[in-house]
Amino acid sequence: MRTLLKAVSSAGLLLLVGFGCASAQPEQGSAAGHSSLYYLLQAGISLAVVVGLIYAIYFGLRRLSQAAPTHKGDRLRVVESRHLGGGRWVYILEVADRILIVGGGNEGLRTLAELPRDEYERQSANSEEHTSYADN
Repeated sequence: MRTLLKAVSSAGLLLLVGFGCASAQPEQGSAAGHSSLYYLLQAGISLAVVVGLIYAIYFGLRRLSQAAPTHKGDRLRVVESRHLGGGRWVYILEVADRILIVGGGNEGLRTLAELPRDEYERQSANSEEHTSYADN
């Protein structure tokens, strides 16, 4: 999406430069009585509006796609998720007093492992200790 936005911005810039070069030549005025500068400003404002709408739609859709509904009293929580590439994901889910490690892909979801919460917390604490030792 960023590539598309850069392409639109570059095209707009080239359009503005082209209008600028055309308006640099002396002109008596167009048939409607407007100068080249008027058309340059009109094109620039139109381009700014279109690019602004593209940005607004992009960021609006991005925000809506990240917003996950939260329900009070639910016993299901996504602890962590990782994209593995190729349409594959791994999720760590907290369900009541259990931790589920679930793999997801084009073929659907599949439970990879199930741990009691205390065992998961103990393993998480151990991995954090190893990480802090490696940082020192």
